[in-house]
Amino acid sequence: MKLFNRLAMSIVVLLLSPAVIANQTIKLYTVDYPPYTMIDDKGAISGIDVEVTQAAFAAVGINADIQTAPWKRILKSIRHGRMAGTVTCSKRAGRDQFILFSDVLSEANQSAVMRLERADDDIVSFDDLSKVSVSVVDGWGIQKELQHAGIAHSVVPDVDSGIRSLIYRNIDVFYNAGLVTNYRARQLGLQDKIKIKRLKGKQSTQYHLCLSRSYPDAELLLEKFNEGLRLIKNNGRYQAIYDHYL
Repeated sequence: MKLFNRLAMSIVVLLLSPAVIANQTIKLYTVDYPPYTMIDDKGAISGIDVEVTQAAFAAVGINADIQTAPWKRILKSIRHGRMAGTVTCSKRAGRDQFILFSDVLSEANQSAVMRLERADDDIVSFDDLSKVSVSVVDGWGIQKELQHAGIAHSVVPDVDSGIRSLIYRNIDVFYNAGLVTNYRARQLGLQDKIKIKRLKGKQSTQYHLCLSRSYPDAELLLEKFNEGLRLIKNNGRYQAIYDHYL
């Protein structure tokens, strides 16, 4: 019996060892959120957070396979342990019950995006959004922010629709990350029709690699990822990825 117990313990240690973790592939899911995550018309996935995540895992010998799925499905699957995790994921109330958050992957400044010709003296702080018509991407964390603040808003399915809602519909503000919106507006040829205003007192949103607490060896995987992230920041790979996109 003692021999059996020692053998069983050895198997457990082997299954959880860094060497075994380092030889595996982790499959992550994301949505289109350029330039952090980008999905082209052929389904190819790239972007700042995609490359940083893959580089950080590669630095510790782990392959990160990143695919796409609808955001609501991603969160639901992570909650129930059906997906390992996602990238470009922010800390929101309740998420820590089923998500492990990595060290900071990137940051974004949530801003008021308006038509270029619109006067903006009435929009200074986040609370001022309650005075105007606002649109936001459906299901994203920043929509929850508006809901918790009791700010009425309409929803759009994606960033491109949000930009168009400003230009072609009776919407005053598209509430979204400034860098993301500016990037997509440039791709759409609409950059000269909008302006982006930082809101007074609004702190930047930090993004993370988020792993399901129910995924096997999630804590060890997160530890290895953070180690890899430190390595690529120290060797210059992290900054090189940012320089490529910005």
